[in-house]
Amino acid sequence: MPLSSWVRIGGWVAVPLTLLALGWGLLSRPGAGSIASLPPESSGSPSKPGDGPVTFVGDSLTAQGDWQAAFPARVVHNQGVSGDTSFQLMARLPSIRQTGASTYLVMVGINDIVWGYDPGRIAGRIQWLRTGLQIGTGARVIVQSTIPCARFRCGADGVRRVAELNQRLAQQTPAPDYVDLTPVMADADGLKRAFTVDGVHLNAAGYARWQARLRELGLP
Repeated sequence: MPLSSWVRIGGWVAVPLTLLALGWGLLSRPGAGSIASLPPESSGSPSKPGDGPVTFVGDSLTAQGDWQAAFPARVVHNQGVSGDTSFQLMARLPSIRQTGASTYLVMVGINDIVWGYDPGRIAGRIQWLRTGLQIGTGARVIVQSTIPCARFRCGADGVRRVAELNQRLAQQTPAPDYVDLTPVMADADGLKRAFTVDGVHLNAAGYARWQARLRELGLP
């Protein structure tokens, strides 16, 4: 069967699954459905988003980062899974919400690009995920631009399609909650060679620059 057919089938199957995941995510948020599970009232000031746990969400690029070491003052959860596309993140919404984070940082999309998914549809799924993480939690959800692949790995068309995806992400995400990593991670040929081991995955210098960019913006 042609790849395009599998892509269409994947989209059809994902719709009911992701709607189910959103409903389950709302019911499975920490403390949902039980008075006994509600946190005790505090006599102090309510916690701000900048005080609570942080969860990094994404694919192998996120999974391979040592985020707790990078931000030792915060409790950090790593919800990166190698190979994940935006479809898989949508399906994992309940478990991601279970981390109880006050701030989520999402970066996904390169595997979708490799599979040939349309940038507009990828952006739509990321927006769906952002909404699913916000509903009923009060959490701040920061969308990071998709780190592109290098031209030598995915070709000029791959680099172009990531740029289109990031343009859509920037348009649909409120400016305070969007982090554009492209200026520091990429050049005209996509992911900078100095930051990658294979044209997609990052080396130590790549992670250091990504983390430094977040610190420059006062995140997380």
